Amino acid sequence: MDAALPGYLSGVSVSNNAVVSAALGYVEANPAELDTVRDLVILALLGPPITRCSTFPAHLACRAVVMSPDQHVLTVSGTRSTGWQFPGGHIDDEDSSLLGCALRQLSARTGLDPNALRPESVLPCDLDAVPLAAAGDVDEPEHVHYDFRYLLHLPSRDLGVGVTGDARWVPVGDVPGRLGTKLRRGSPTSAALR
Repeated sequence: MDAALPGYLSGVSVSNNAVVSAALGYVEANPAELDTVRDLVILALLGPPITRCSTFPAHLACRAVVMSPDQHVLTVSGTRSTGWQFPGGHIDDEDSSLLGCALRQLSARTGLDPNALRPESVLPCDLDAVPLAAAGDVDEPEHVHYDFRYLLHLPSRDLGVGVTGDARWVPVGDVPGRLGTKLRRGSPTSAALR
């Protein structure tokens, strides 16, 4: 692509416009969550690339919510934080979409083959603003991660021999908050796999 084209940012593969489009599609499906998404849309429309992990006061992270047919979700031990979380992380220049970022991060973290998964949708199943404390060891100020969480279906809980890292399956009933409520309501794909 020609760097002289208007709106082209060298090294940014997922544009702010793509983020706004995904966020607005999410709000259309989840109108009660407009307040969560409003600030993200404003930052993406008016600010620097929100997909860059160096963009403050907020930037994006993409996470994979991998669900098995028997209603369990995959979690991994946190890299910087303590506890268990959904696999994912920051967007890289190589990512061409938000869903692609979630799949890449999942594969890098667990070794799972992205082709073995079936995405529920190209839109996130959940979008949350997660406040993070300052991290002096990596020179990051206090900021917000807008977590785009994508629901992916895996045919079984058998992760195979290639899976790396600390991973565990958690019953959907143990997933807290709004995401847990959404997962417990079920999805058409998870119902069809039962």
